[in-house]
Amino acid sequence: MLGEAGERAGMDRFLKTSTRKRRQLSLFRQGLRWYDLLPTLREDRLQLLIRHFVEVMREHESLSELCAIRTI
Repeated sequence: MLGEAGERAGMDRFLKTSTRKRRQLSLFRQGLRWYDLLPTLREDRLQLLIRHFVEVMREHESLSELCAIRTI
């Protein structure tokens, strides 16, 4: 889900090694990379990633209930 959030935020371009339009890393691998980078991300990028992560979580109803995320 973190990988999907990064892709929605347009941050996946920071993980790419070439200029191809097609996805180079699976959403799972992107999520692993973002998780590893969380402690060192700039504040603005971190906020953007987390904002999109919450959006993704809200779209998955069962996870929203599990994590007690409210829909507005």
